[in-house]
Amino acid sequence: MKGILMLAEDTINELRKRFNADAARGVSATYKITVRGDGGGSWLVKIQNGGCEFIKQDGTNSGAADCTISAESSDLEMIMDGKMSAMTAVLSGLVSIEGELGLAMQLLPIFFEGQTPTF
Repeated sequence: MKGILMLAEDTINELRKRFNADAARGVSATYKITVRGDGGGSWLVKIQNGGCEFIKQDGTNSGAADCTISAESSDLEMIMDGKMSAMTAVLSGLVSIEGELGLAMQLLPIFFEGQTPTF
């Protein structure tokens, strides 16, 4: 992951690998993650009872989300590599969140286990 710019699909694949089912137990929410930039795209991420499903959005299958998160691919890469905290990215406007901030915070232990929860 380090050293080269990731495409949105690579970012989503990395999130799939990082998914922590134990941390997701008791969470029931649908997120829309939009990655802007080269190779960008949007995915619905449905987390329920320790499971996770990523659904690529193509305009014809868009669904409702409880929380929407949007960022440039380069900024997400910095967060995923631990070079920038999620809180810094949100406060500086690099990551935008629509909906409940608490739902966005729930993603930290689910996808970023071991990182300081800095949302």
